[in-house]
Amino acid sequence: MTLHQLIYFTEIVRQRSFTRAAQHLHISQPALSKSVRMLEQEFEAEFIDRIAKDFSLTDSGVLFHEYAQKILSFVDSQTREIRQRIESAAGTLRIGIPPTSGSIYYHTLISRFRALYPDIDLQIMEVPSRQILSSLNEGQLDLGVVLEPVNRENYVVQRAVRSEIVAVVSQSHPLADEISVPVSRLRDEPILMISQDFMFSGLVEEMCREAGFTPRVVFESSQWDLLYEMALDGQGVAFFPRALINKHPRPEAVCLELREPHTPWTLSVAYRKGRFITTPMRLFLDMCKE
Repeated sequence: MTLHQLIYFTEIVRQRSFTRAAQHLHISQPALSKSVRMLEQEFEAEFIDRIAKDFSLTDSGVLFHEYAQKILSFVDSQTREIRQRIESAAGTLRIGIPPTSGSIYYHTLISRFRALYPDIDLQIMEVPSRQILSSLNEGQLDLGVVLEPVNRENYVVQRAVRSEIVAVVSQSHPLADEISVPVSRLRDEPILMISQDFMFSGLVEEMCREAGFTPRVVFESSQWDLLYEMALDGQGVAFFPRALINKHPRPEAVCLELREPHTPWTLSVAYRKGRFITTPMRLFLDMCKE
């Protein structure tokens, strides 16, 4: 006995006709008749009086129909319950966030999410930006905060926040009186660069290439604050997202707007294309849209 057989039988009774039931169920009448015959053989009883002029159930058929309705009602209620539980705000959400993104933007979002959905086990993993996509591929993360551009053939990407790249120099630097400079003006400057673990370094390198030169990197670090201090100390030029500088303003810092090319700094939330979107994922993505 299968659920389909129970559904077929109750529909026959409801329609009081094999023909109408077959039309409603979108199956052939012979297939419907065969389904009922198999039920009758399984229970060694006749459920439909095939001699009666009008549609009629036998006593066994009346009894079977009663239990079929109870079984289908139970299955329906349990299906609705499990659907509600699956769709409820519960479960685990694993998000990979680069250190910079957390300090600039996502710490506020994370606080809001925890307050709104306390039943969700929110696991924040601080991951260098270049490792996030591989962690998504390996199933170690549900969502990852990434720096654009990202290959959209393999990932679904939703923009979250957009800023710009600025160059930070000391007040004694020759360019300190400028408001904005073309990137090419930095061709011969000593560059203080963020570590290659950060996708931001690739963004800066591409920006310099578009301006016609390769940056002369004299120091590399994974610590933004160290690069900041070295730039303020006059040891070189450091590139930062403006949003990060706005979070940690210093009166002695000179921020130069960059043009030709103007390169935006865009943070997005990504997940692997084709994967199932859990309710915690959907809730977080919806919050990012806001």
